[in-house]
Amino acid sequence: MAEKHVQTLERSLDILEVLAHADESLGVTEIGNRINLHKSTVHRIISTLCYRGYVEKERDNDRYRLGFKIMELGIRCVNDLEIRTVAEPFLNELVKILDETIHLVLFDEKEIVYIDKKESSQVIGMRSQVGRRAPMHCTAVGKAILAFLPEEEVKHIIRTKGMQKYTQKTIVVLETLFEELEAIKQTKVAHDDEENELGIICLGTPVFHYSGRVIGGVSVSGPANRMLEKGLDKVGQNLTKVGIEISTRLGYKYL
Repeated sequence: MAEKHVQTLERSLDILEVLAHADESLGVTEIGNRINLHKSTVHRIISTLCYRGYVEKERDNDRYRLGFKIMELGIRCVNDLEIRTVAEPFLNELVKILDETIHLVLFDEKEIVYIDKKESSQVIGMRSQVGRRAPMHCTAVGKAILAFLPEEEVKHIIRTKGMQKYTQKTIVVLETLFEELEAIKQTKVAHDDEENELGIICLGTPVFHYSGRVIGGVSVSGPANRMLEKGLDKVGQNLTKVGIEISTRLGYKYL
């Protein structure tokens, strides 16, 4: 049984390598001919690779190419180090300006992961920690990321993770979420109005990699009364400026 699993894994890697070295997308028969596999075997394996995001099927035909998941794996270790280094001075400046908790997150396995946190000087702050995971549909920075993912990927995330209700304000209707995501695309600012934790308002903005792919985000969180006193528009302006600065230094080109 172990040998069978190894063989399937080797064939999967063969398919990925064929697609990686191809100058164009390939059909199942072409892939099979290059690695001496029957097309039914290729089709079975490639269906799983597509489901997991490692391969993408072109919309109008039966041809395949590498998916963004491969790129994410290739740059993930670099990103974890690079994005922290790049973001550090901007996060430090932002926490000085706003004096609220600042988070830097990455998008990973249909969730967000907190990879850095800057504490405010306030007595009452956020109960969060680096390394913690959180859902996307009810966090500002999660929604900021969702807004810039392909619609089908968003639907897949929601189908897989669901839309758990954390407070009475949590969005649990997919159509409502998509309406909000459309607005976020225009402003690059997402709001969590006590949707994840009562009494806490959070704003988030996306961070993009040089590939054009959204890979994470930055958020500002604090007690609702303090955030409202500061002015959400002002907070959002400072936040998006930081998101743009970090993305630009990661090689993303704003039009």
